Amino acid sequence: MAIRAKLTAGAVVLTAVAVAGCGGGGSTDRAAAGDTLRVELGRITDTAGHRAWVDFGDLGAQRKAGLTGTGPAASQLGQHGWGEIAPSALLTQESFGFDGRKAKVAVEAGNAPDTGGRLDGGVDPSAVAPKVEALGGKPEKDGPAGRTWRLQEDHKISMTGPLASTFTGASVGQFNLVRTGGSSLVHASSLAALDGVDADGGRTLGGDAAFTAVATCLDHPLAAELTDHGAGDPKAAANGTVLGVGTRGASATSLTNELCRTNPSASAADALAARLRAQLASGSSRAADEPWSRLLTGAKVTVEGGPQHVVRLTGRPADGRGDVLMQALTTGDLASLLGP
Repeated sequence: MAIRAKLTAGAVVLTAVAVAGCGGGGSTDRAAAGDTLRVELGRITDTAGHRAWVDFGDLGAQRKAGLTGTGPAASQLGQHGWGEIAPSALLTQESFGFDGRKAKVAVEAGNAPDTGGRLDGGVDPSAVAPKVEALGGKPEKDGPAGRTWRLQEDHKISMTGPLASTFTGASVGQFNLVRTGGSSLVHASSLAALDGVDADGGRTLGGDAAFTAVATCLDHPLAAELTDHGAGDPKAAANGTVLGVGTRGASATSLTNELCRTNPSASAADALAARLRAQLASGSSRAADEPWSRLLTGAKVTVEGGPQHVVRLTGRPADGRGDVLMQALTTGDLASLLGP
């Protein structure tokens, strides 16, 4: 089971639940078509909870890169975007008629109890609908992704009844509501959380300049996490910066870790870049008890600039690992890189 970072302003709180080349900052003339992260951000409503935490996995790209099975990189990356339900993949296949491991893209956003998740690609609604109805699902309001069923009241986790008896474990509350259509499935513990990752117009994270700049900088990641809560940097959180960390590459042997962060000014971007370079040269990870230079080889920091004053760090994860930087975000150790 993966560990997901729950982010609060200026701090990282751990919760044991199943849980990149670069363009410039700000708006770009590159269309989002084919950029799965930016497409998914366009489906997430722009709320404080969603800005605090987005977890993304391009499962199709991971499979294309050969990142399947039990290797360290595959196991670290494979649950991003659907970590709340990934440990119960066999149960969801039996009880709900879909196999999350076959999805193309997965994303989760928001903190509990209002976390919503969606799988795009690889879902057959005609297989899901009879399963949900057999579990007692009642029609709810439909949304952009398709038909909606309610299996439990908002935020309820019942230990009895058809749903609990057929689908045990902590993930059961993530299926209080299910929406499916096309080749997508959306699930959440409440209707608001469901609609939050299935936006029907209005303001979305895909329309936010800072989130767009970070997603563009991460550049088609295999997996990524985004937040505006500073990751242990209270000053950055107060200034409304957006941070993204991710992994990109075409194979397990060519992976790079990426960190992209917006800044309130050009001088702040220069200061962050200097801090990162110093830490990469002589600093150490407290959690791993190893120098950053050993954890990330060939690391490079650039000031990408643009209206969002983006700074980017890129390096190769050591020892066949897939996500040194995302793990550092989870443990709170990223704060030692970013600084006060």
